[in-house]
Amino acid sequence: MARLIDIAKSARVSEATVSRVLNGRAGVNEATRRSVLEVARRMGRDAGPDAARGGPLVGVLVPDLDNQVFTAWAERIEAELFERGASTLVALRARTVEREREILQRFLHSGVEAIIVVSGHHAQERGPLDHYREVTAAGIPLVLINGVQDDLDAAFLSTDDEHAMHAVLVHLQELGHQRAGLAVGDEHTWPVREKLRAFESETADWAEQPQPVAFTDFSYAGGYEAARDLVERGATAIVCGSDVMAAGALEGVRSQGLSVPRDVSVVGYDDVFWASLTNPPLTTVRQAVGSIARAAVRTALSGGEESRRPARTQVVVQPQLIVRGSTAGAPDGAASMEW
Repeated sequence: MARLIDIAKSARVSEATVSRVLNGRAGVNEATRRSVLEVARRMGRDAGPDAARGGPLVGVLVPDLDNQVFTAWAERIEAELFERGASTLVALRARTVEREREILQRFLHSGVEAIIVVSGHHAQERGPLDHYREVTAAGIPLVLINGVQDDLDAAFLSTDDEHAMHAVLVHLQELGHQRAGLAVGDEHTWPVREKLRAFESETADWAEQPQPVAFTDFSYAGGYEAARDLVERGATAIVCGSDVMAAGALEGVRSQGLSVPRDVSVVGYDDVFWASLTNPPLTTVRQAVGSIARAAVRTALSGGEESRRPARTQVVVQPQLIVRGSTAGAPDGAASMEW
């Protein structure tokens, strides 16, 4: 049987690397692992089933699977990892920073070679960052989706909210709306701040007074209450920060004795699978989940054996406005109203 040193010399790697590959251990990139396995088999060494499963292990943290957009994130990231021969360790519901840190530490103790976090506490405006630094200090690539921190060396990927708001508000203006309301969640989170900044910039010249904004939470109930508030403040169109909120907004508008889209237009954000099944079908912003997931996985697995820690990167991906039946022309007289 071929010795480790013989395989190492032929594959031009260290004996330690050969040992890790043959025992199915983490810490070896996919190209090197395949090269070592090929040499070992050619030299008559039985690699065994553990080595066959020895692709990289990646930890993936998502908020929950109740909101279908997070289910989509988890599914697309896992699919991209599978295509690259990697395995996925998924965790949910890091409601507190302490819980998130515990999950990240468990990932590290499990031997992950990279960590991807979707909409985690990195999105908080003044959230602690030490538990993320513990990951990068260990030389583990850290990819953070939908949230940016200036003081953290990691890879940041997000949807271009400026592009999204521009597309939505141009659409509403073309329909004659001059009073649009924004319904979003916690104003101290990065996604909300980005949406608010873009919304205020795009509507700055719409009227003498700022367009109304309702801060609630990204839930059906939050959308319901926000819609009632914004309608009372004269909005003829409501832009929601998620499709779940938009579903609540549809009912909130109806609770006021009004109709969507005859009296009030409603726009969502995400384009979850049921967005086309609401009554009326929801006009919404489709996040490029597949493209971002692909970029996240490529970034997470792009390191080499000696140094797997990526340089700080920041990428935004343009979404797409999907126009359906929940938006229509402003009600008669709305275009000439002054607020």
